[in-house]
Amino acid sequence: MAEKIIDKILWIEGFYPFSLKYDLEKAIETHKQELETLEVDEISNSIFKYSNYFNSYFKDICKALDTVIGQSTLTKSNFIDLIISDLNRTELLISEESKKSLFSGSSFDSNMPANVYIQKPEFQNNTEPVWGLIDSAMETATLNLNYLNYVKFKENAVTTNELSQVDVIKNITLVGSTFNAIKQSYDRIIWRGGIIKDENSVVKLKSNQRHLMLDNTALTRLIRNIGAVQMELQTDSAEYKSIKKIYHTTRHFQIIKSIEEKDGELKLLYQAKPKNPSDTFINYTAPILTYYPFYHSEKISEFDNLSILDLVNLFSSLCDFVMVLPMPTYNDTEVKDLAKFRRFNPKVKKATLKDYFKKTSKYSEKQISIFLNLLTQKDKKHNLFLYSIYEADDYYFFSHSSIKRANMLYLVDKWLEVGKCDLAERGFKFEDYIKNFLRNEKPNEFAKFKVIEQSKFSFLDENNVSIEEEIDLLIKTESTIVIGEIKCSMYPLDPDDFYSAYQTIKKAKNQVARKAKFIEDNWGKFEHILGKKGQTKIQRIIILNFPHFAGRIIDEIPIADFYLFLSYFKSGKLTNVKIEKNKGMTVNEIKYYNSIQSFEENFNQFFKNPVPIEELISRQKIEEYEVTLNGTEPKTIAERVVYIEKKPEDE
Repeated sequence: MAEKIIDKILWIEGFYPFSLKYDLEKAIETHKQELETLEVDEISNSIFKYSNYFNSYFKDICKALDTVIGQSTLTKSNFIDLIISDLNRTELLISEESKKSLFSGSSFDSNMPANVYIQKPEFQNNTEPVWGLIDSAMETATLNLNYLNYVKFKENAVTTNELSQVDVIKNITLVGSTFNAIKQSYDRIIWRGGIIKDENSVVKLKSNQRHLMLDNTALTRLIRNIGAVQMELQTDSAEYKSIKKIYHTTRHFQIIKSIEEKDGELKLLYQAKPKNPSDTFINYTAPILTYYPFYHSEKISEFDNLSILDLVNLFSSLCDFVMVLPMPTYNDTEVKDLAKFRRFNPKVKKATLKDYFKKTSKYSEKQISIFLNLLTQKDKKHNLFLYSIYEADDYYFFSHSSIKRANMLYLVDKWLEVGKCDLAERGFKFEDYIKNFLRNEKPNEFAKFKVIEQSKFSFLDENNVSIEEEIDLLIKTESTIVIGEIKCSMYPLDPDDFYSAYQTIKKAKNQVARKAKFIEDNWGKFEHILGKKGQTKIQRIIILNFPHFAGRIIDEIPIADFYLFLSYFKSGKLTNVKIEKNKGMTVNEIKYYNSIQSFEENFNQFFKNPVPIEELISRQKIEEYEVTLNGTEPKTIAERVVYIEKKPEDE
């Protein structure tokens, strides 16, 4: 397959329109020789055609931001403070309003959070889904914080009208949110194989709709799987006794009783607490137990032998601290002066926070400092998904959303990278986990199979040269050999993360295809292990750690995450839970097969159209929405997924 030009220009400076370094003509001329031999596909053509349009849009956004900031008398440090304040205020509003919306109906099922909308007059599309709304707010704040690096601030300016400065913060957020909406939509198109079209003088960012639905399905399944582990942790399940032991052996059982404000300083008063694991410990530990069951207890030498679970334990304690900081109430969120605005961003002395950790945990001062350093904003490059703590002289302040709604899987992957934990090593442990699960977990009555222990297959050819292949996973049933390629990748948060992960998947596809051909071509040499060739068919599959690519097919090879893959062998069914007022809990089960024969025969079809994924996709539709800065022509339209409400007669 010819290399496509898109795979080059994504990484070359000058092609990306949302950048001050954008220069399409210069970039083409500079790289003409290396690009001219590559295939120009539809997406590449649309990038070349519309890049100048999106760059002019970017320039308009920059002008709008410059105009807004030009009305300010604030310093850069004040801007950072108030942008975080605004984000914390948004967190408070969205949290309360989403609760109202979520629990206003007569029933609740495990997929409902994906279909909760909030109505706000400042939203461009009038209503916006809570699903991802806080993430969007964090992305917007991150963009605006990074934009401040290019602003020349006025020196010795005096604030005479505080309400006008409040409007500056409000307006920079409105402009930034529009910038973020179109940038994220564009990024999804160029990194994920979409296309840009002009339809009736409207620029449309057209996604692969199946993949867009799979993206939403992956997040729904991720949350649902984590939720199941949360419920297990809240019980006295024997499986997680060792996890609760970590909590008991690393905590002093004290919590903050109250916080007093005196002369602008916060004084913490403590009281004893029960020894049951806190809600935050359970909530933050559950994602790691769900998707990192093969690595969560490894000691990390770079972090003074803290493990992932230790870091998550400390993070849950930080969240407990942030949750009790003095903040305005939901009914007191109107802002008319800077002093009121700053109340959404309470500051605490560094010594006070470190003392809190000493009083509530048994970790050493060095370990506490290592943990806080992982979360503290560094240099000029902001990333609120990664850095939730800011320093101002002897004080800390916090991005509350980054802590209360932290993506622990993304954070853990980034921490492991800093801790120099090799991804390949994690891959070996991931592979062992899957094999051990299949060996040791009792399957359902119809799942009859055997894990072939041999992984290296070799022989000497006619020239006495060793020919060999190493197969990650080999499963034998009565009539099938399943060849699995297992890949451990980092959590894909951004569109370019998805692109990088997909490159890994393409390599895995080539590997599993090659290994299957090796087995097929040399079956006779391994017949004592594989059985008679004519009686057995080969099934190929790629198994990943995260669910983001599950349900996709690449050159006829299905992709599954390990949760989906192992469930086919263990439970063999999908369980949905619905809770209705005055009726209690309803459990609905969909079985994947009902006999030993259908267990074998359904394997390939199941993973090409997995029941848990297809069931969610049947409840989705695609809608268009506008991502245009007010007053800008032509309009720009993107696409997103909406969940269709399930009616009782559909159950």
